[in-house]
Amino acid sequence: MKKIFFIILFGFCALFARNLEEIKKSNEIIIGVRTELPPFSQIKDGEFTGFEVELAKAIGNKILNNSKGIVKIVGVETTDRITMLKNDKIDIMVANFTMTDERKKAVDFSLPYLLDFMGILAPKNSSLNKLSSFDGKKLLVIPGTTSDEYLKYNKSKIKDVKIVKCKNLYDCLTKLKNNEADGYFHTVFALANITVIDNGFVITNKAVGKPNYIACGVKKGNSSLLNAVNEAIVKLSKEDFFTKAYNETFKIHYKGTIDKKYFLVDDIYKVFG
Repeated sequence: MKKIFFIILFGFCALFARNLEEIKKSNEIIIGVRTELPPFSQIKDGEFTGFEVELAKAIGNKILNNSKGIVKIVGVETTDRITMLKNDKIDIMVANFTMTDERKKAVDFSLPYLLDFMGILAPKNSSLNKLSSFDGKKLLVIPGTTSDEYLKYNKSKIKDVKIVKCKNLYDCLTKLKNNEADGYFHTVFALANITVIDNGFVITNKAVGKPNYIACGVKKGNSSLLNAVNEAIVKLSKEDFFTKAYNETFKIHYKGTIDKKYFLVDDIYKVFG
């Protein structure tokens, strides 16, 4: 049976960037996932669980293609993803990694496996449903995220908005409950976690800006590994992996608040030859 190793640390180092041939020869692949972003990935009882954890293991297994391969799962934070790929600490990122033009300059992205939108979360019965609604108010944003990047390129929309930084889901929720901010700007997937935890907050706008694709990331120029990841994603789609993973993670966690239409691969990649 293929071994899956879970590494709960942030400083794990590989010695060098590895292409597909080197990874297969070593019978080991190192994949990064987020540490605290349910239902994508989180640590429970010392192990990682969640949709992207299952996807990471499935992609690793497809690439190694033998019963003795080792898939190492490494915990990463939002701001570490590009750096860890560049510094050869991770072979593949499966870490809620949204494709943007800016990020494409630094890493190579696979075929997408999810579509996501940015949204606004605010207290229930709030009229704070647009960025301009926060004029004179405070808005939470996690540095290094697509929402943070969006605001940097759309400063005219928030010129009278006070931006408050938070680190992760729980830090953002704590700040909201402590009245340190009036709302929270992030992806709908992330915001929906708070509505599940605390029904005092709602997503007042589920479509700020254009939709974004979520994909796997590899080091820039590592074409052989990128091709292998793409092949794995297509195969997994044909095997109904994404439908099964959705039912076992997203559907249960979000209690029906996130529609399956966000999963693109069910219909698109099944038609590949």
